[in-house]
Amino acid sequence: MFKGKNNLDNFVLIMYIAIIAFFIYRIYKSFKNKKLLAGDINKFDRPSTTFEWVLLAFLLATGVFNLIAGIKQNNQNAIYMSVVMVVLAIVFLVAQQNKLYVAENGILINSTFYTYKELKKWGFDKEKNDFVMAVKKDRQDTSEATKVKSEDIKPLNDLIRKYKLGK
Repeated sequence: MFKGKNNLDNFVLIMYIAIIAFFIYRIYKSFKNKKLLAGDINKFDRPSTTFEWVLLAFLLATGVFNLIAGIKQNNQNAIYMSVVMVVLAIVFLVAQQNKLYVAENGILINSTFYTYKELKKWGFDKEKNDFVMAVKKDRQDTSEATKVKSEDIKPLNDLIRKYKLGK
């Protein structure tokens, strides 16, 4: 598979495969952590950014270009690269469809589940429609952020207040 003149091509191909593995892991982790949600579960769509759509289009266009060039030049590395890039685009598309879940026992954000005990602060950047959380899990302070729809800000905040604060 990795026959070719250029070791850089092989390195780039391996890097793309590693990125695909990372996205598949995130999808799997999200699927697995969804099972931790209990009680009343509310799902919020995460709107895709323009950057994500541009990146997706770039991956697909580059993949198609590499496929055509690889076939014309009978270059197996270019063909492999094109297949990997198209697979990366598809996996990236699936990964960007990740949802935000708010349940009675915690929040699933960016493939990670947090209980309300781990949630220390939360807020919204209304200009960018970002939902931001400060959490402490496994003795580490971290923050999580994701895009939300502007119309979801109030219901999301109300649910967190209800489950975290009992209000």
